[in-house]
Amino acid sequence: MQTVFNYLFKFTASLISLLLFVFTGLPAVISENKSAREENIVQQLERIEALSEAYASGNYERVNESALAGFDVAKAYADGVKFNEVAYIATHNSYQLESVPSYRKLYRDFENVTFGLISGDAPEYCSDTLTEQFNVGIRSIELDIETVVDGDNVGFVCTHSPLIDMTSSCYDFSLALKEIKMWSDANPNHLPITVIIEPKKIFIPDKGMKFLNMEYAQLLDELIRDVLGESLLTPADMMGDYPSLKAMREADGWLPFAECAGKVVVLLHDTTVTKDYIAQDETIKSQAMFPMLRYKDRDKDYASFLIVNKPKDIDKYSQELIFEKNLVVRTRVDTYGSYNEEDRRLTLESGAQILSTDYPPKADMTDVEYAVRFDNGTANIIK
Repeated sequence: MQTVFNYLFKFTASLISLLLFVFTGLPAVISENKSAREENIVQQLERIEALSEAYASGNYERVNESALAGFDVAKAYADGVKFNEVAYIATHNSYQLESVPSYRKLYRDFENVTFGLISGDAPEYCSDTLTEQFNVGIRSIELDIETVVDGDNVGFVCTHSPLIDMTSSCYDFSLALKEIKMWSDANPNHLPITVIIEPKKIFIPDKGMKFLNMEYAQLLDELIRDVLGESLLTPADMMGDYPSLKAMREADGWLPFAECAGKVVVLLHDTTVTKDYIAQDETIKSQAMFPMLRYKDRDKDYASFLIVNKPKDIDKYSQELIFEKNLVVRTRVDTYGSYNEEDRRLTLESGAQILSTDYPPKADMTDVEYAVRFDNGTANIIK
């Protein structure tokens, strides 16, 4: 009885403390985030301008793709290695910069009052810029987006949680696409880059933010096509003459890497608009993005990319999904502040092609104590 009483007392005290922290700390968090956003916008503009000048002048260092991949890329192309036969270490929240000080303090306070149930480390996560990630061999990224409507203008911004955790190196999503396009053009014949687009569900909306609907999804498709241009590899490109994605993969018809070289593949993370997006054309031949589906939809005609985030689930289903149904599967190796060797082993040995981690190789590894790589020491392998 005493144990139950102590638990209830701690739970009640934690709840009251959390409410107090939210009401007293949230205004400072919002204020700091707004200031950080303005700085991030300027930084992104300056970076894109500097990259544009460097690429135009030829004053940049081209990557050695084979060295970064850990295998002879030209030979892989010549040998007919297919798109689904290469696995990538992928970055999660690939735009995220370190959270503002008040938000980090709020999390540390949450950790204290919840007796460690909430980790105070989460806001410490910080990713490299997209260009830096590509330069160390990362070929799969994830960008969270929000739709912003200002009168007749509809745009997209890349951020995690509006107003409370919105630090971002890619705030203007169209400029993020431009950064990807410029790097791709400057490094022809690179391994294909996959970009996971995850429309977020707004927790506290900023001015003009709306849920992604079909009208906005169509505008998103148009923006992706306009900016990426010939670098975009669409579902229609991947399918060729096959009537559906299912028919393509059942015939082991994923494109050879040689035909994907220098291309960018965009994936629409499972979201509230996914069913409507698919319903436009269930062959997916008219869409710019591949829909990412869940396990229950693995046999649909439009299934090609699947999300199986839990290491134990990918260990359980990998034989069926990857080796029998020829699907490309994204899984999660870890979450920031929480990783273990067993999850790392299960995911890296599963055969999954897109392995998202919060501990990727970085441009500066000086203070990095832990990073996820394949056994060849790189971010990419032929399975």
